[in-house]
Amino acid sequence: MSSDNSLTKNQQIDPFSESFSSLLVIVFSKSNSKNFPLALNIARGAEKFAETSVDGKTTYSVCFGGNQVDAARAIAFLDYAASWKGVQIFSRGRLVPSSYHIVDVLNCYLKSQSCRDSKAHCQTVIDDPFNAEIEKIGGLSLSIRIIDEPTITQEIEVDRYVFPCQHLYHRFGFQQDHPACIEDQIQAKAVDLGCDWCPNFDADNWKKVGTRTVLKEFFE
Repeated sequence: MSSDNSLTKNQQIDPFSESFSSLLVIVFSKSNSKNFPLALNIARGAEKFAETSVDGKTTYSVCFGGNQVDAARAIAFLDYAASWKGVQIFSRGRLVPSSYHIVDVLNCYLKSQSCRDSKAHCQTVIDDPFNAEIEKIGGLSLSIRIIDEPTITQEIEVDRYVFPCQHLYHRFGFQQDHPACIEDQIQAKAVDLGCDWCPNFDADNWKKVGTRTVLKEFFE
């Protein structure tokens, strides 16, 4: 744990700037909830914590670090505090309007950290999305046979690529004629869906990893 979490009283944290170097930054005030002491204790254990008093009103700021322990802390904290009035969540310089998707991404990240190799959880190997030789429905390659029609079978090599984020994959649409490269399209969609701050996310992991052979039938 970083020693930064022992910030002195009235030392301030700028949530916008700190959110670029932290997993998440959350600003909150005292709540009448019976769970407030528990949530406050969780916040105090995070990478950075500050307590500021202005005109007699105390505000707390907590920076959760980009690691497994602080991600678990963030989920536990939000489980208590997400519905409290005045809770503000900051990510990559943006104020996040809802905690629902934040928790979804945190849980996905924690699952990856429980794997011996996080790539086994995060990355998905797919066929070349622009290969017109393969019909794809829902990501599955289909072979359609017409009964009693003579056919000729030919082997076709299909390129295979790593898609860098399984959380994003089913929400992403490939655009071959887009002026931006695939990596930048993936990164932009991650920003749009609010998962670009995941410590494992790297759009540059999009790359060709090999080929596979498929059989295509031609009808006489």
